[in-house]
Amino acid sequence: MAVGGRLSEMSLPTLIQTLCNEGTQARLELRRGDQKGAIYFDKGGVVHAEVGRIQGEEAVYELLTWEDGEFELQVGVAPPRQSITVNWSGLLLEGMRRLDERRERENVSESSEGKGEMAQKKRSELIAEAIANLLAESADIEGGALVGIDGLVLSANVPVRGIDETLVGAAAAAIFGLSKRSVAQLKRGEFFQTLIQGSEGNIIVTAIDPRTVFVAITPPDVNLGMVFYEARRVAQRLAEVLK
Repeated sequence: MAVGGRLSEMSLPTLIQTLCNEGTQARLELRRGDQKGAIYFDKGGVVHAEVGRIQGEEAVYELLTWEDGEFELQVGVAPPRQSITVNWSGLLLEGMRRLDERRERENVSESSEGKGEMAQKKRSELIAEAIANLLAESADIEGGALVGIDGLVLSANVPVRGIDETLVGAAAAAIFGLSKRSVAQLKRGEFFQTLIQGSEGNIIVTAIDPRTVFVAITPPDVNLGMVFYEARRVAQRLAEVLK
């Protein structure tokens, strides 16, 4: 049985993570205009990919640049061969890194337009937009907030039932204070990021500048490597806005 949809509604990183976590054997066909590609899954990993004449890991990295297009999942299809040995989380991290570099190059070439947009939008709108974009793109982070080290919530998007934004700010400030003191006492340099794990989920606090932090809330059993990467990426974006 085939299941389909659009990448604008379910991103390719989300599809890859879901299929690998479920251990599904399947072929994921992708189409964007007249371009076609496919990714094959088996035993909890990505084992083969192709788009045009590109195959293997490079095909995955190319397909990860597709933010729109159609996909169709066919379960039970065996891969024709194995061209990928890197684990799926490593593929996603490298693909996201390359995508960030590509976006940075595009931003440099369009710097004049970017400056115009910054001038038109208020700082608060840009902060809210950065957090909203993170939640829309992430398969793991279900809430995020920009918090001052005094516990004041500057911007928050926490659509998790039973969690009050004020409590998020207070908890983030307390975690930051304890983490910063611990890092200093143990001579570990400057505080950067900390993780607290509970039976029902995780809290990740990432430093943005000396006076603000970004706090992310996740459910349990997520890919922490991907969460750390996404938290650092949005922290960098927020740092740019706060300059």
